[in-house]
Amino acid sequence: MSHGSMKTVLTAIVGNSIVTVAKFTGFILSGSSALLAEAVHSLADTANQGLLYLGLRRSQRVADTEHQFGYGQERYFWNLISAVTIFFLGCVYTILHAAEQLREDHVPEISWIPFLIIAISLLVEGYSWLVALGEFRRQAAEAHKPMRQYFVETRDPTTLAVLIEDSAAVLGLLLAFIGILLTSLTGSAVFDGLAAIFIGLLMGGLAYFLAAMNRKYLLNRTDDEVNDVAMRLWQADDQVQRVQRVNSIVLSPQDTLLVAELELREETMFADMTPEEIAHAIRFMHKLDAIRRELENDVSRVAPEAQHIFIEFTAPESWAGSK
Repeated sequence: MSHGSMKTVLTAIVGNSIVTVAKFTGFILSGSSALLAEAVHSLADTANQGLLYLGLRRSQRVADTEHQFGYGQERYFWNLISAVTIFFLGCVYTILHAAEQLREDHVPEISWIPFLIIAISLLVEGYSWLVALGEFRRQAAEAHKPMRQYFVETRDPTTLAVLIEDSAAVLGLLLAFIGILLTSLTGSAVFDGLAAIFIGLLMGGLAYFLAAMNRKYLLNRTDDEVNDVAMRLWQADDQVQRVQRVNSIVLSPQDTLLVAELELREETMFADMTPEEIAHAIRFMHKLDAIRRELENDVSRVAPEAQHIFIEFTAPESWAGSK
């Protein structure tokens, strides 16, 4: 488990828990829809980051008989669940409440308290954002990629999710500040309600982004970097005649499943062999290929859903000491 990712998530959980309580307190005292939207925003972020932490923990479980390639994709699953939480808890509820306030033309009681809470929240959210940004920069540097490229290509959704959420939180606080300030100056509930709606739409966009980012890794996404590395190395290898196929699946940020078919050069396989030995070797290879096809067909007849079968032959243990 990435220590940096864990630190980022825990920092965000603590920070959002603090500001959630502060924002709900401010809403109770003022009745501001914008402040309620921000309170719900922070509550959704706290729940979301709790799910991120759960995903980090569960993804580190070792492989077993039921999950033979491990639990790495748990991280993507819980990130997807967190996106759904943000959408319904943050976006839908916030917009509905703001629309109700606008319909009733309810003017909140604006005092210095909402502005103080927003200022404190900006400090806490800003610190959490700096922690996430520092970890994201470190990961980009380790991957030898500029941040803009790593933002698109990262396979670790956790740190990026916290960074995006904290960025949206800071922007949401600025929207809340503008809405409450304009309501205080004009006495109109419209600005407070519109600020809440914009915050809700911001959370909706955040939820969509997180869902799309994690969805692709739950659909057996290929690892283009690993594919390119394998193709480049094998095509440059003098032993390889042709690379017939290279397939991969991202199982987790640190784990990729790679499957390939290579055609070796005859001079590599049959070096230092007599014509008779070469003939025997060719017959042996044809025999192995026939056995492989027969074994695959046996499984496919009984379990037709097994459409991708990869068999690797190993030498009998009794041959382990032979040359």
